[in-house]
Amino acid sequence: MDEGAAKLTWKGRLIASFVGLLLLVLISEGVLRVGMPHWRDFYSGWFMRTISVPNHGIVTTGLPGFDGYFAQNNGDFRVKININSFGLRNPEPVSNAKGRTWIIGDSMAFGWGVEQQEVYSSVIGKIHGPTYNVASPGTDVCGYQALTARMPKNDIPRAVIVGLILENDILNKNCQAQAKAQMDLKAFLSKEEKKTLTWPTLKRQLTEFSALYNFMAVGIKRIGLVREILTSLGIIRTLELEKGQFTAPEINASVKSTVSELINLKAMFPKRTPFAVLVAPTRFELKESTDYYTSLRLAVLRELKANNISVIDPYPQFQKAGYSKIHFAHDGHWTVLGHKLAAEEAAKWLKQNLPASAR
Repeated sequence: MDEGAAKLTWKGRLIASFVGLLLLVLISEGVLRVGMPHWRDFYSGWFMRTISVPNHGIVTTGLPGFDGYFAQNNGDFRVKININSFGLRNPEPVSNAKGRTWIIGDSMAFGWGVEQQEVYSSVIGKIHGPTYNVASPGTDVCGYQALTARMPKNDIPRAVIVGLILENDILNKNCQAQAKAQMDLKAFLSKEEKKTLTWPTLKRQLTEFSALYNFMAVGIKRIGLVREILTSLGIIRTLELEKGQFTAPEINASVKSTVSELINLKAMFPKRTPFAVLVAPTRFELKESTDYYTSLRLAVLRELKANNISVIDPYPQFQKAGYSKIHFAHDGHWTVLGHKLAAEEAAKWLKQNLPASAR
């Protein structure tokens, strides 16, 4: 065999190996789509959508009519998700929101990882009286204003509780300015699509489209040694790597800005509507009792009280229960116990502040 033939042979082997690998991947993908039908449960995008709210910009809501499951590939949970025709996780239509206590918030108030009847809005309803969940994953204080603005104008609540997430909601931003920049939904979505491809973005796309990726992710994340190796390489992020810290001046500015937008949110309701903010302590404070996150929580509580906004602070009860009982092992959202304790504190506030005739 001459040198040219040998070279062709190696090229042929390389091409054959590539084709064989590609066929193996495609066959595996097809087999898993049939044999592992729940692979779609791992992608949250199936039950969420992005919409534009006049004068409030872009916000995420549930996908109307969705009826399915959502799970974490690390095994933390698998729960039923039902979205009503208005895009909210409520078993009842939005017309039933009138005269109830509204619970406004992000994925925590939405009930990420727990069943609908276990969400703190539902538990409050069992303890104190009818509630309505006005929450959506991926939102912040500006999103809370947008969620409120899209509610039917005649649906006036008897009380409002806003779930403020210290890890995500304390930001120095102007909601009105942000809304003006986001008025064109198509332009916003186009801009999002043009963002540079990153590893987290790639993982989301694979989670959405590939049964094989989800099968491998489930296996990898549930094998302790493999998970530790990938964490050490930075492929899987740890809790401590997920959140930075503000400097002292940034804390002051961000806290004031956030509370200012909460004041704007409060002004969207009739003047005498009982209004409170449930301040969710950070995972870091519960897990490590760090001075930084304690200072952040106390600064938010002081600023809210200084502006005559009622506060609900579940931290003492959370601390007593312990971090591992309040949060999922990997996901970071509240467990059933976390929702139960938050609901009990919120119900106490409602009992103290809601007129007897309104109960």
